[in-house]
Amino acid sequence: MSTQNKFTHWQRTESQFLAADPKAVYSIVGNLSQTGEWMKSFDGFVVHDDQRGVGTKVDLLPPGKLFGALHRNTAPSGSITRRNQATRMVEFTQPQPAGEMVLRWQVDEHQQGSLLHFTVELHGPGTAAFKFTVANALCKDFALAAARLYKIIAPTAHHKRDAHVVISGGRGFLGRNLVADLVCRGISVAVLTRSPETDFPAEQFSWDGEHQGPWASALASEHPVHLINLAGERVDKRNTPENIAALTDSRVTSTQTLAEAAAGAPQLATWIQASTTAIFGDAGEAELTESSPIPTDHRALPEMTGVAAAWEQAFTEAEVNAAQRYLLRTSLVMHPDAPLLGPLNLLVNTGMGGAMGDGKQWFSWIGLEDWLRLVRCLLGFEEPKIPAGLVHATSPNPLRNSEVMSALRSIAGLPGLPTGSVLPKIGAAFMGSNARVALTGRKVTSQVLEQAGFEFHEVDFASTVSS
Repeated sequence: MSTQNKFTHWQRTESQFLAADPKAVYSIVGNLSQTGEWMKSFDGFVVHDDQRGVGTKVDLLPPGKLFGALHRNTAPSGSITRRNQATRMVEFTQPQPAGEMVLRWQVDEHQQGSLLHFTVELHGPGTAAFKFTVANALCKDFALAAARLYKIIAPTAHHKRDAHVVISGGRGFLGRNLVADLVCRGISVAVLTRSPETDFPAEQFSWDGEHQGPWASALASEHPVHLINLAGERVDKRNTPENIAALTDSRVTSTQTLAEAAAGAPQLATWIQASTTAIFGDAGEAELTESSPIPTDHRALPEMTGVAAAWEQAFTEAEVNAAQRYLLRTSLVMHPDAPLLGPLNLLVNTGMGGAMGDGKQWFSWIGLEDWLRLVRCLLGFEEPKIPAGLVHATSPNPLRNSEVMSALRSIAGLPGLPTGSVLPKIGAAFMGSNARVALTGRKVTSQVLEQAGFEFHEVDFASTVSS
């Protein structure tokens, strides 16, 4: 979450649960000389004495050849400005032109583990500039940083779960946050990926989504194995027949490939197959739940309904070797770093953050933390138990496009002109994306989650996306 006072004060806090002893977590977090081992959004710190007390001189090492060199050559040293061993808190302050930046870490005891908080706080007239150039970047992928931290904590301080989760497509926005969340909870995780990533906090297996290979060994474990299939080409592309075919093929082929590999492995405990609520296309005012039919008329857009329907069909027709099978239709997942928010915030911060199109199109969404908790419920790691089958991952509080843009303008503290439908089409053409992502909508909720007693914690859109 974050708060801001217009252009002279800004704050953002990221939090992550770790199934580890708070003292063991703080023994690393409280030592800023070790920060670079687990936080990769910058290159760590140089601490200039061994006492590490308040007033200790500390140099921040930002990444990048350009900005990093500029900072090292022009910025003064920072210092430790607060430290409290009893409350497991440490704070670093960096003087900046026209203000200062504060970085704070806090480790709280929480439900047989720890809750790690990381706060970036800006003060002074330079707040707006540093928010966009430095501060948000420091928070990005904090969940992965916490997972790296979990991996270097002494194993005797861990609380582990006897389960193994395999995630295909585990390097996208949803996948990497899910990997981090599960690793931090003491769960063994393997990722199937086309491009392994350095310093990634889970075992990675190379695969192309088409052919069998050594990656299939990821499905073998002495513990119950759960498979989550998120694999597929990036959705937001130009609406061309070639792109639609690529989107469809990447999803159908990877699903069939996984089913073939799983057939030769011991029975999976769970298979969660990703899909999307965009399967309903441009649904107008229809109220849609798991029992609603997939449209076949003008509402069925090829890049939405066509792609998702083929994706789901590949799963339902496959010989899925799993005790529990879920088809998870996810709506737009919201978080300050959610990919969709980038272009929307760009419009807001350039004064064009009014309603898009007529502003009446529905915007179904779910907060990232609720989505992660829902997946843990589907895996059987938390309550309530969700019955196998089709599930809509979407908040009970869908919004109009005009309400979404109003919330983003309120966060930014800026007015906004309506964009109509022409500007989004021009912008989408320039960026190689699809304007219908913003100009169409659907009002989707979940009867299954309501009946199961799943409680959403993130129901206020503005607080979910503020940064």
